[in-house]
Amino acid sequence: MEKVTIIMPVYNCEKYIDHTVQSVINQTYPNWELLIIDDASTDRSLEKACEYMHKDKRIHVSYYLNNQGVSACRNSGLKSARGDYVAFLDADDLWSDDKLEKQLAFMKEKDANFSHTSYGFINAEGDVMDIGQLNVKDEVSIKDYMKTTQIDTSTVMYNRKRIPDLQFPKDRKLCEDARVWMHYMRKGEKFHGLNEVLTLYRVRPGQLSGNKLKMAINTLKRYIKEKDIPAYKKLFYFMSYAYNGVKKRKIKNNLNMAEIYTHFNCHKK
Repeated sequence: MEKVTIIMPVYNCEKYIDHTVQSVINQTYPNWELLIIDDASTDRSLEKACEYMHKDKRIHVSYYLNNQGVSACRNSGLKSARGDYVAFLDADDLWSDDKLEKQLAFMKEKDANFSHTSYGFINAEGDVMDIGQLNVKDEVSIKDYMKTTQIDTSTVMYNRKRIPDLQFPKDRKLCEDARVWMHYMRKGEKFHGLNEVLTLYRVRPGQLSGNKLKMAINTLKRYIKEKDIPAYKKLFYFMSYAYNGVKKRKIKNNLNMAEIYTHFNCHKK
């Protein structure tokens, strides 16, 4: 049975970390290791993470004394990973209890190096939101990705045996994950999308990704640097990206709430 390494950067998430770690412990697929990397939190995040480490030998905790940023945390986890596959999970998001089992089976079926899944939204209190859902395509090229916002890092899993040298950029700009995915897409890798909501993304005050204007500017700069795409297509892709970014947050979702409450440890309203 293949091992899956789960990498979870943590910074001041004491309100959410119990909820998130429990969604890993609840997994129907048992052969995983959870690497929690605390980025010099000033709250009780590290203390809580260590409590879980003492309860479950599959959970390992490391920490920085000075804040390094999410890329450094993920790279630290990648350096320590022992799994055949690697999955990422932010410290405030949730997985369905069958996420690893279904996604791993999907990757084997597709013979995929990278995969991601659909996701819904929860609010800061953990309630499932009535609006917001992101559906994914079966295969995503770089042009598909530039037109959408369909790859969320908490949904990503990749084959570490085939992609042994994945690293996140060391600078502390927004959209560091998108830069990694696009790098591999330029090399011809396709992301395979499992169009099933297996992750819930938490919308809360103070999120780094909440700075939408800065994210949009960074995205536009990244698109401008693409060499093999005409300027008019870059602009079209960026406008599509902006439209889809708004759409995924505003549309009324079609989530099966009974299924959600069965497979996620989320709160009922």
